[in-house]
Amino acid sequence: MTDTPRLSLPLLAAGQAQKHVTHNDALIRLDGLIHLTVDSRTETAPPASPTELSAYLVPAGGTGAFAGRTDQVALFEDGGWTFLVPRAGWQAWVIDEAEHNLWTGTEWRRDSPLSSLGAERWGVNATADTTNRLAVSSEASLFNHAGGDHRLKINKNASGNTASLLFQSDWSGRAEFGLAGDDDFRVKVSADGAVWHDALAIDRASGSVALPGSPWVAGANLLVNGDMAINQRGFAGGALTAGVYGFDRWKAATGGANLSLSSFTITLASGAILQPVEPVLWGLASFAGLPLTLSVEDLSGGSLAVTIGSQSGTITAGAGRCSLTLTPAVGDTGVLQVRLSPSAGAVSFARIKLERGRLATGWAARPLSVEQMLCQRYYLKQDGQVLVDAYQAAAAASRQSLGLPVPMRTTPSVSFSVSLEINVQGTDRGVVAQSPERAYAYVTALALGRVRAAFDAIAFDAEL
Repeated sequence: MTDTPRLSLPLLAAGQAQKHVTHNDALIRLDGLIHLTVDSRTETAPPASPTELSAYLVPAGGTGAFAGRTDQVALFEDGGWTFLVPRAGWQAWVIDEAEHNLWTGTEWRRDSPLSSLGAERWGVNATADTTNRLAVSSEASLFNHAGGDHRLKINKNASGNTASLLFQSDWSGRAEFGLAGDDDFRVKVSADGAVWHDALAIDRASGSVALPGSPWVAGANLLVNGDMAINQRGFAGGALTAGVYGFDRWKAATGGANLSLSSFTITLASGAILQPVEPVLWGLASFAGLPLTLSVEDLSGGSLAVTIGSQSGTITAGAGRCSLTLTPAVGDTGVLQVRLSPSAGAVSFARIKLERGRLATGWAARPLSVEQMLCQRYYLKQDGQVLVDAYQAAAAASRQSLGLPVPMRTTPSVSFSVSLEINVQGTDRGVVAQSPERAYAYVTALALGRVRAAFDAIAFDAEL
C-alpha cells in the first residue's frame, strides 16, 4: 500500500530516498484537507493566479484543468493542481457562500442552512425533491410570531402563473384557493382532481365578489338572447349573408356566417356573428373603460376569437365556463359591437354571456317573457292576421290601431304581406308605424261599399 485508505496520503517506502519529499507532500495534503476550506463550489474554471491556499469543489462543466473533475476537491500545491476524490462524510467550508457542505457520496450538499442562501432541499421526516424542496411529514406545522406579526407569503413570477394553497385527498386535488392563473382571488373545488369548479372569485381591481357556481348570484348578461332560444324570424340554421339577422339579436358579420343550434349548443362552422349592444339599455352612457368579461360554456373544436369594440382576444377551448376579459378603449363609445368567430375550423359552445367586471359568473337565464321583451325592443313579429273590414265611401280610408307590446328602440320599419283585398283603391293599403309604441293598419276604398284587406307576416324592425 502506497497511500492511506481515507485521505490518500502518500506513505514512506522502506529504504526510500528523499523521504522528506513524500513526507512533506502528505503534510501539505493534511494541511489542505483537515478543516477543509474551499474558495467556491461554483467556479467551472481554475483561477488565473492561484495561490498555495487556493482550493475548490469542482462543479459540473469544468474547463481547463477542472475538466472531467466534477465533484472532486481541487488543491493547488507545488505550482500545480491536485485532485482528490471525496469520500462520504468529507466536509468543507465554502467561503463565497459562507456555508458548511457535506459530501453524501453522490453530491455536495449544504450541511445546514446557516446563511441567507439556505438549503437547496430540506426534508422533515420526509424526502424533499427538486419540486417539493421543503417537505414535512407531521401531524401539524406551526409558524409562530417572533414578538409581533407573522405573515405567510406565497409569491409567483407573473400574472399567468399560480400562487395558491392546494388541498388533496390521497394525493388528488379537492380544493384550492389563491391566485390561480391570474391575479383575482379564487376558491375552487373538484370531485376528482381533474375537473375544477370556481366557487368564489374576487376581482382584484374592485373587490367585487362573484359566486360562479351559484346561479342565484350570477351577474347580469349584457347580451340579449345569449342562448339563442328566441327565434322570431324562424331561422333554421345554416348560412347567413353579411348583416342579416338569424336568431334574435344575432347577425352575420362582414363575410357572412354559418351557424346552427341544437338544444342549447351553438355551432359556428365559419364566418363571424355579432351583436350590437346599447349601453343605454343597461343605464350606461358608454362602455368605454369598463372591463367586460365574455364567457361561453363547454367550448370545443378550437379557440373562439372575440372582439369587443376595438379590443380583441381569444377564449381557449375547455369544459365548463370559459372566459375572456377585455376593456373597451376610450373611443369605444355608443353602440358596442360584440363579435365571435372560430380561430380555425368549426367551434361549438353554449350560453353566451357578457358582463361587467373581470369575473365570469354562471349562467342564469332571465324569465322568457323578459327576454322576449328585450328582443322585441329591436324586432317584433306580429302574431296572427290583422283584418281591416269596413263600409266606406269611395277614396275614403279606414284604420285599425295596433299597440306594440314593447316600446321599440326607435320608430321601426314595417314589412307585411297581403293575403286578401276587396274593393281596394290600387295598392292604397298597408301597415304604418307611427312611433316606437304605436302603428296602424289601413285600407282605402275604391268605390262606395265594403272594403277589406288582410295583412299577414307583419314585422316591425328597429335593429341596429
